[in-house]
Amino acid sequence: MTTRTGITNAKWKGETQAQEESAPGFGQAEVVVNELTTYVDISNTLLADASQAEAEVRQALTEDFGAKEGLAFVKRSGDGQPEGVMTKAGIAETVSGHATQITADALVTQMYALPAMYRNAGTWAMNGTTLGLLRLLKDGGGRFLWQPSYQAGQPETILGRPVIELPDMPDVAGGAFPIIFGDWSGYRIVDRVSLSVLVNPYIRATEGITRIHATRRTGGRVIQPAKFRKLKIAAS
Repeated sequence: MTTRTGITNAKWKGETQAQEESAPGFGQAEVVVNELTTYVDISNTLLADASQAEAEVRQALTEDFGAKEGLAFVKRSGDGQPEGVMTKAGIAETVSGHATQITADALVTQMYALPAMYRNAGTWAMNGTTLGLLRLLKDGGGRFLWQPSYQAGQPETILGRPVIELPDMPDVAGGAFPIIFGDWSGYRIVDRVSLSVLVNPYIRATEGITRIHATRRTGGRVIQPAKFRKLKIAAS
């Protein structure tokens, strides 16, 4: 996957002046594809007697895989997983100005610390508990920073930019990073295989058991850390 490692260097020139070359500011970044797998054994009697048994197993697998992927994309906890955006080195931070709380001033500072081209495409991300706290914050003029969506299909906003809920983001606490803001094109997710479910009625047939295998191949990586900024809960 192509990633930008620098910027080009365009210059104004006169009518008869020659153009100057920009050294290529691009490189290649590998997004490793990881595999998430499990299997479920279920009795043939249950499959025969409960018409929705297999559907329930598939639904449970879908929910489990979705939760595990979401956790890894936010804060990878080990090798063999996608890269977590919150554990990526090189993402700048803004401090909240309070040892245990979020401040309105810090959110404004965090947002405007990003270059305009990233800020204008930026989206806030936090968990539901943090979002609940932000809904109570006001600016110096008494206006709420959070604004509801007044149109179906449109997101709610904070300081005019959309906000999404990521359940695996940290809660607000001293030293924690509960909020990230940025242009999410800087994080790439690569899907090689959607959730694949294989029903194997043979491997434990003599025991009256059907085994249901599930596999998902996906990867994620921060391609451009400069497109993001985190909020740290700290006094200074």
